[in-house]
Parts: sequence; C-alpha cells; structure tokens
Amino acid sequence: MTAAPALPRCLWFLVAGTTLTKAGAFVFPYLTIYLSQARGLGLPIVGTVLAVGGAGLVVGNVTGGWAADRIGRKPTLLAALVINAVGFLALSQPDATPATYATWLAVGYVGTGMYGPAAAAVVSDETPPASRSRAYAALYVGGNVGMAVGPLLGGILAQTAYGWLFIGDAATTLACAGLIAVGVPWRSPPRDTRRVEGHIAVWRAYPRVLAFAAASVFLVAPLMGLEYAVPLLVARTFAADLVWVGAIYTINAVTVLSLGMVVERWLRGRSDAWAMVLASGLWTAGLLIAAVGRSLPALVGCTLVWTLGEIIASIVVPSHIAARVPARVKGRMLAIADVARSAAGMTAPVVLGVTWARWGVDVALGLLVALPLIGGSLYLFAARRAKASR
Repeated sequence: MTAAPALPRCLWFLVAGTTLTKAGAFVFPYLTIYLSQARGLGLPIVGTVLAVGGAGLVVGNVTGGWAADRIGRKPTLLAALVINAVGFLALSQPDATPATYATWLAVGYVGTGMYGPAAAAVVSDETPPASRSRAYAALYVGGNVGMAVGPLLGGILAQTAYGWLFIGDAATTLACAGLIAVGVPWRSPPRDTRRVEGHIAVWRAYPRVLAFAAASVFLVAPLMGLEYAVPLLVARTFAADLVWVGAIYTINAVTVLSLGMVVERWLRGRSDAWAMVLASGLWTAGLLIAAVGRSLPALVGCTLVWTLGEIIASIVVPSHIAARVPARVKGRMLAIADVARSAAGMTAPVVLGVTWARWGVDVALGLLVALPLIGGSLYLFAARRAKASR
C-alpha cells in the first residue's frame, strides 16, 4: 500500500489549536454535576438546559457551514472561538435562573458548532484526496489528545472551585484562536464555476450523501447520552469520586490516540457503508457491557469497545462527504454530520433524563443500546444496496 502524502504545515496548526482547546474543555464533562449540585437544579431541568445548548450547536453548525463557504474558513474559525469563549465565561455567573444558564450555554455552543464544519472544510481544502482521511484522522486524534488531559484537570479544578472551569476553558479557546490566526492561511471562499459537465450528477449525489451523514445520528446519540449519563453513573449509581468522570474521558482519548491512525490505515480502500456497519456493532457491544455490568469496571470496558466505533465513524463520515461534493458547498455539506451530532445533543439529555427519572437507570441504558442497532441496520441496507448495484 502506498504511503499517503505528508500533511501541509497549516493543518498542524489546526490540529494543535484543536488539541489545545479540547485540553481546556473543562466545562462540559462536569456541567451536569455543576448545574444539579452546585446550582441545585433538578435532573429534568438540567436535561432541558443541556437541550437548549444543543439547539445552539445546531444553529452554530448551520451558521458555520454557511459562513465557511461564503466568507471563508479562517474568519469563521476565529469568530467561532471568540463566541464560544464569551458564552462559557458568562455561564459561570452564580445564582442565575435556568433560562439564563440555558441562554449562555446556547451562545457558547453556537461557537462550538461553528468550529467543526469550518475546520473540516480547511482539511478538505488543504489536502489531496489521497491523504484526506489521514488528515481527518489527525484532527480527530489531536482533539482526543486534548480530551485525554482536559477532563482530568477539570476534575481537579471542580473539586477546588467550579469557577476555574469556565476561566480555563475560555483561556484555552482564545489560545487556540491565536494558533489559527498565525498558522491557517487566509483564502477566498470557493466560487461556483458553473461547469455544466458533471454538475447534474453532483446534485443527484446529494441525497445519498445527506442520508449517509444523517444516519450517523444513531451512533452519536449514544455518545451524547453517555456524556449526560457518565457523571450521574459515577456520582450517584456507583458513589465514586468525580475524578472517575475525567478518567472515562481519558480512557476514550488514550484509545483514540493509540489506535486512531491504525484504524485509518485499515480503513483505506474499504467500503464506507460496511465500515459504518462495523462501527455500529462496536457501539452496541460496548453499551451492552455497561448495561449488563452496571459497575465502574464495566463502564471502563464499555468505553474501550465503543471508542473503536467512534474512531471509524469520525474518519469515514467526513471523508465520505468531502469526496462527493464540490468545494463551493463543502462547508455546508460537512455541517450535516455536525447537525446530526448536535440534534442528538439537543434531544438525548431530555429523553435520557426523563427516562432515567421515570423508569430508572436500566431502561435508560437499554435505550442507549437500541440506538446503534438502528444505525447499523440503515448502513447495512446501504451496503447491500451498493453491492447489488455493482
């Protein structure tokens, strides 16, 4: 197998900035505990606050994809980081109403949502097809390097003073903006060349691309559910120290760091749909471990398994989209996968919170197990259809 070309220098600035801001992502892993224990909000209200934040992510995804195509990738990235820092700093105010917390969380998440499509578009612009999946893998691994240390540091800060979570998060976000400003080039937005040749075929491909990206919601919804559930499992069900919340994130991140590029090499030349079937199976198997085991060791084992599915999906989905749409709409089309993730982030906390409160942890975990089974069925249908059409 021929080695992929080296990645351009500007992408390493993007990877480094993403790593830095993820290393400072202190707020979200502890937001459920912060709102429920430090601010005294009930679980259904906390779920609603997080859902409003998810709505901010959706708005940010759509805005970021549009802005990346219309005003350029770099200005969109810089605006996203500043908006995120402002929102999270304002979220730290004490004794605010749930509506105020929800509003500022939504503002911060607008910035978070804008960042993903613009960063994915930079990767697509700056890399040839032969090295594109490697570039997406590098960006994904870089973010997880940050997540390997961020939640652990956040756990230490949370036990000292919750206010430091918000200050540290905003500071690293602005430092990421500095790296983007220095290392990522300014480029004019891609223009519509209006070439007739192949134009109709491209537009006919869009529904298939949209369906492929949208089906990934059944894999990311359990991830959003776990981000809500893990702090509660650790603090309430297992009565363990909060540092274990950070430890779970670290296990996830170390697994990505160790195996991310290995999985990317294995994926080269393989069917995207069949790869997503495998990802769905790994998600299901991992969640079953947690649902059946109901213990900290089971949660650790669960994380090791489902992370492999997350690696596959995080590489395959953006690479699949970038290979099938023209540059002038890549920002908006790459935003579809982010919208699917954000929609899951908006609904999963509410659904899981209500399910947990009414029927208990067993039913909540069972719901998480069912979701990737649905996603795997959809991708299996796509894989078989593609095989039959050959």
